[in-house]
Amino acid sequence: MSKQYAGRNSQRKKSAAKSLAGSAVGTVFNIVLIAVAVMLIYRFSVSAYQYGVRIYGEPAMSEAPGTEVTVTVEDGKDFKGLAEQLYEKGLIRDKTLFYIQELLSNYSEDGFTEGTYTLTTAMTPDEMMDVMGAAGEE
Repeated sequence: MSKQYAGRNSQRKKSAAKSLAGSAVGTVFNIVLIAVAVMLIYRFSVSAYQYGVRIYGEPAMSEAPGTEVTVTVEDGKDFKGLAEQLYEKGLIRDKTLFYIQELLSNYSEDGFTEGTYTLTTAMTPDEMMDVMGAAGEE
């Protein structure tokens, strides 16, 4: 009888050890999963903050006096087309960012005045929008 008792006791110890090992593995997995989630949330938050700062404070492409570039705003040209044109001419770093800046500006409702403008790489996106929008205020 003592052999049966010893065998059952041994099985209980093995079962308890497996249960404890499984619990430890599950806990470690959960900790790693939470750590990865926190890191991803942190990285996304920092990127979103930096992008938000750039929306309202994007610097000019170069120092003054900069390079002069001629830009033509055609009647009916949408903001995305204008952002693409400014990006291709080297006046802005990010056409999507400029598009968002336009949408948040005072010019989003009225648009920009048709015409040809001389802009420089030393101008900020806000200054460029002021030049292209000011012609209609005369």
